[in-house]
Amino acid sequence: MKIESKPESVTESKALTSYTPDELRDLYKKDPKRFDELANDALSQACIGRTPEQTLKFRQMQWSIDAQLRKAKTPLARMQVMENIFYSQVFGEHGELAHLMEECTELIRVAVGAKEVVRNEQVREQVPARPALYLVKK
Repeated sequence: MKIESKPESVTESKALTSYTPDELRDLYKKDPKRFDELANDALSQACIGRTPEQTLKFRQMQWSIDAQLRKAKTPLARMQVMENIFYSQVFGEHGELAHLMEECTELIRVAVGAKEVVRNEQVREQVPARPALYLVKK
C-alpha cells in the first residue's frame, strides 16, 4: 500500500495554524522571514478553489489585496486598508448588502406578482402638517 505524502506547502500552512497568536507575534519579531514564508504558504492554500476558475478568481482577489497593502507604510495603515476592503465588500455599490437588497426586492416582486417593484431611491423626512409645538399649546 502506497501512502501519499502531502505537499510541503500544505504541511507548512498547517504549521501556521498550530501557532498561538502570541507565538505568531514572537515569530514575527524574531524571524520575520519565516513568518512571511508561513503566511505566503497559508495564503496559497487558501486561494485554492473547487474549480480552476475559482482558484484563478481567488488568486486575483489576493493579488489585488496585496497591491493595496503594499501602499501602506505602517501596520496601522495596513489595518485601515483591510478595513476599507471589508467595508467596500459589504457596504459598497456592488457589495453584499446591495446584493441582499436586490434579492429581497426580487422576492417581493415575485410575492406580489408585480412586473416591477417601485423603490423610493431617496428617503425624505416626513414633515407634519402642524409643528409639534402647535399641538402642545392646545
